[in-house]
Amino acid sequence: MSVIEPGMVDTELPDHVTDPDASALMAGLLHDIECLRSTDIAETVAFIPSLPRHVNISELTILPTAQPV
Repeated sequence: MSVIEPGMVDTELPDHVTDPDASALMAGLLHDIECLRSTDIAETVAFIPSLPRHVNISELTILPTAQPV
């Protein structure tokens, strides 16, 4: 099993966040940095099963290069 933890992805998620602080943070990131695209995440998901059976990626964090950690 692999866990993929994406950073800021340009999706409709910020439109559904009800916490004002989290919403403001997301809006700022969307404005200030080049966020990940859904295709970036899809390519990562497709990559994992292409690995040999003896390779296990248990956890993967994928962030935009400009997103603070």
